[in-house]
Amino acid sequence: MLETAFSLNTRPDILIRGRMADAGYGPVGLFLHGFRSHCAGEKATALTRHAQARGYSWARFDLAAHGASTGVFVEQTLSGWLEDALAVAALYAPRPLILVGSSLGAWLAVLMARSRRIPVAGLVLLAPAFNFLQRYYAGLSQDLRRQWRSEGQLTLPDPYGPPGTVYRLGYRLIEDAAVHDVLSVPVTLPCPLTMIHGDCDEVVPLAVSEDFLRHVHAPDKRLTVVADGDHRLTAAIPRILAEVDALWPAADVRAGVLA
Repeated sequence: MLETAFSLNTRPDILIRGRMADAGYGPVGLFLHGFRSHCAGEKATALTRHAQARGYSWARFDLAAHGASTGVFVEQTLSGWLEDALAVAALYAPRPLILVGSSLGAWLAVLMARSRRIPVAGLVLLAPAFNFLQRYYAGLSQDLRRQWRSEGQLTLPDPYGPPGTVYRLGYRLIEDAAVHDVLSVPVTLPCPLTMIHGDCDEVVPLAVSEDFLRHVHAPDKRLTVVADGDHRLTAAIPRILAEVDALWPAADVRAGVLA
């Protein structure tokens, strides 16, 4: 089953680009990448190959201002990225979705499921970066926070670009993040979830997943801690694939009949 490219206008001046392999029946898996990442990374491609081998319908896409999708990064907000993700998910309605989110993508996956605007059958959350924007802002000095508010944007070194490159964060991103708090408010989800988090994550502390696990309400919830695991979790890819299989309903792939 081969992937085909798709594109979708989700907002004015925003064209979301992605790839989809559709078996024509059953659930659809959807991968959501992380902040300043894209849908062609190691985890995304491993999940795609696994889905093709299993006969799963599977989709992946770049968030606005990431990868091949359009958009100006400094203008983006979490609400905008959420609307883009929901619009992509709606392409496959009314079929249930299994959402696999990495870092920022895991936060978006929870927001998508919590919205109940699409049918979500399960969540696999990889090093979920819940509330990372709030934590980042709180860690800045008062002077830098004041500068960001007054100027409307903050220029930062890009750790993933060539030496000396920078990117800009809009203050609207920080203001908007408060609306999507999932750590200090009750969260009720309609589906099972599993989180995978490394105990040596250098970006998002393991305590974030532990905190979320304590207060989220879901039919089933689990946290797998990866010993010596970093934020990228590439060494844990076999475990990630197994968790997707565990959520996928038993099916006769050849016949296309769910058991």
